[in-house]
Amino acid sequence: MDNGYLPFYFSVVILLILLVAPLATLIYMGLADPLNLLSIFTNSQFTQSLTLTFTGAMTAAALGLLLGAPVAYALARGMVPGWANRVTSALLSSPITIPHTVVGLAILIMASPLSPIPLVRRLPIVNSLLGLVLAYFIVSSPITVGSLVQVFERIDPVYEDVGLAIGMSRMRVFTKLILPMTIGEVVESYLLAWARAISEFGSIALVAYYVITPPLFNYVYPTSVLVWYYYETYGLEPALSYAAATLLVSLVVLVIMEAVRHYLNRPING
Repeated sequence: MDNGYLPFYFSVVILLILLVAPLATLIYMGLADPLNLLSIFTNSQFTQSLTLTFTGAMTAAALGLLLGAPVAYALARGMVPGWANRVTSALLSSPITIPHTVVGLAILIMASPLSPIPLVRRLPIVNSLLGLVLAYFIVSSPITVGSLVQVFERIDPVYEDVGLAIGMSRMRVFTKLILPMTIGEVVESYLLAWARAISEFGSIALVAYYVITPPLFNYVYPTSVLVWYYYETYGLEPALSYAAATLLVSLVVLVIMEAVRHYLNRPING
């Protein structure tokens, strides 16, 4: 072993301990009563919560990709000129730096009778699937835009120049050349945004503490809120099983994401 690697190995071990120890403890405590943990996965409240969370996160991530990919391309290619490009980038990144409880409160005010936007007052945002998706979208879309800007900046503009030279429009160049060339990175940005939305708590605790959107959902808690609800209402022990079950689902999602990344980044032979 090269002694020069020791500081790096030490850093890896310390970081893994700090990150994994709390999660491993939670799983260990949850598996101490496997029958109770199994009952959580067959509990309709938990399964409906997962369905709501995954549906809302997938919708928000898809919307973020649909709107964010063209925006990222425009920023990467300087279509927004000068200082406006920097201001736009900063505004699009702002949800990352703003506490998400503030984001949730901002959505509440926007949807309240005090809102200066009359049209929004009529929308069923609070405690609805629409509000959940909106909150998920606001906190996850900066990840999509930020990651795709870096991806598009790495693409050699010569491909676009050729497309434009043969009469393709800028949008056609984007959809027919750039997106197919970067499909792996685009899907990865979608998965990252989806995962970020799934883990959200601060904003949805204010906007969509429970969701009432008949006939799909009726008083259904998002998963992160459900864990908090059991902790706040019944204490640590009842919340433990829900937290452990949620963590196991999150680990499965992580494995699926890594499998998709590996598949998309595999070498193409021939």
